[in-house]
Amino acid sequence: MWKQIALGLCAMLLVGATAWAQNPVKQEREIRAVAAHWQNDWNNHNFKALAGLLSIDGDYVTDQGVWLQGREEFENWFAVEHRAMYQASHWSNNQLTVRFLQPDIAIVHLTWGIHGELNASGKPRPGRSGIATWLLVKVADGWKIRAAQNTTQAE
Repeated sequence: MWKQIALGLCAMLLVGATAWAQNPVKQEREIRAVAAHWQNDWNNHNFKALAGLLSIDGDYVTDQGVWLQGREEFENWFAVEHRAMYQASHWSNNQLTVRFLQPDIAIVHLTWGIHGELNASGKPRPGRSGIATWLLVKVADGWKIRAAQNTTQAE
C-alpha cells in the first residue's frame, strides 16, 4: 500500500515537473510581457495599471530609497509622482534577464532608461539609467511583482 502511494506521489511530481519543463519559454514570455506592460503603463502615466502589476502585498523600493508596502501604497505614491516629476517622463526597457527559482517564482533583472523627468523645482533633469530587480510570483491571474528594488546606475 505505501509503495503504491509513494509511486503515485512520484508520478504526480514527475508529471507536474514535466508539464512546466515543456513550457519555460511560455513562462518567460509571460514575464517579459509584465515588463512590456510596465513600460507601456509608465509611458501612458497609467499608475493604476502599473500598480496592478504588483501583487496586493507587493513591496517596492524606489531608486530614491522610498519603501512602498502594498499595491495601494505603490499606486498612491506613483499617482502623486506621475503628476509631478514623472509627468512628461518616458521609460525604456533595455535588457531583461529571467531566472526561475521555482516554476512559479522568478527573479528578473531589468536595465532601463528614463528621460523627461523634472527636478523638485520643475526644471528638466538629464536622462538617466538604472537597474531593477524584481521577484515575480505566478498567481491565479498571472505573474505579479512581489518585491522590487530599483537603483539608478552610477554615471
